[in-house]
Amino acid sequence: KISENPVFDYWVDAQTQEIYYLNPDGQIFSAKSGADLEITQQKLSAPNFIKLSPNGQRVLMAFGDPRLPQWGVFDVIDKAWRPLPENILNTTWGGNSDTLLSFVKNGNNINLSSVGISQNPPTYKILLKDMRFQDVRLDSLSSNSLIIEENSSVTYAGRIWNLNLKDLSLSSLFSPESGLMVRISLDKMVLFIFSSSGGFRILDTKTLGLATPLPFSTLPSKCSPDSVVIYCFVPQDDAFRNAALPDDYFQNKFRTKDILYKINLATDDVGPVALPGNAGDLIDAKNPFVSGGNLYFINRYDNSLYSLTVR
Repeated sequence: KISENPVFDYWVDAQTQEIYYLNPDGQIFSAKSGADLEITQQKLSAPNFIKLSPNGQRVLMAFGDPRLPQWGVFDVIDKAWRPLPENILNTTWGGNSDTLLSFVKNGNNINLSSVGISQNPPTYKILLKDMRFQDVRLDSLSSNSLIIEENSSVTYAGRIWNLNLKDLSLSSLFSPESGLMVRISLDKMVLFIFSSSGGFRILDTKTLGLATPLPFSTLPSKCSPDSVVIYCFVPQDDAFRNAALPDDYFQNKFRTKDILYKINLATDDVGPVALPGNAGDLIDAKNPFVSGGNLYFINRYDNSLYSLTVR
């Protein structure tokens, strides 16, 4: 255990290996071997999620009402939050850490725009006029590809769309499936996919074919976002197998008892990794991340950040 406070989410600075985490009040701390260092005192109500910029030096956060969130960017260089304009309704990182791809309200229209945040105020370039998607998340699959993911629920068949930013064509990346959700690896080479009917699978981005067969099911949020050597925490209890997924899990109706698997896509080797004897049945992991020979994860049993050596 390496955090002193409850953790909402975290990231590792790729350049300095410093570990930052966000508590449920939106304050940022740096995890230390001694007392954790408070980076920001400002509180931001109801964090929704964070996304690390391509260079790992900025963090985009949605907070407040999940259906109409506010947005801010934290810069690890000057250790400060910068609120984004209220006309930005939904956004994700573009091809670099100075650019966002955003749904921007302009009068009665909602335009898909490229937003430059290196200047104050931000600059806007309209890509598509009056593009209306509600209850979706945005992500970039490449500098020329925007992923539009309908919010996941077992109660309806969701879809995932791909918008080609070169010719502005919109296509369905995945057919409607209940509980459909995706996580993209950091280098954009593989996709972690889950649906209620299709289960969990790891796909090659270019072909959308299976990267390797898997002997288990889990959720994308339980796998490290890598594309060669991947670590996945895998629930072993009946509560997970019998649940209405992913709704029951994200509504905190139960906790899982996880074991750890290592997947090497280069060799197709898939096998369990022995956990320390003191781990017992007390790991319900989310958002694992590998850096510097350590596997970091949040344990939902106590909402603390943990580190496991995987050298």
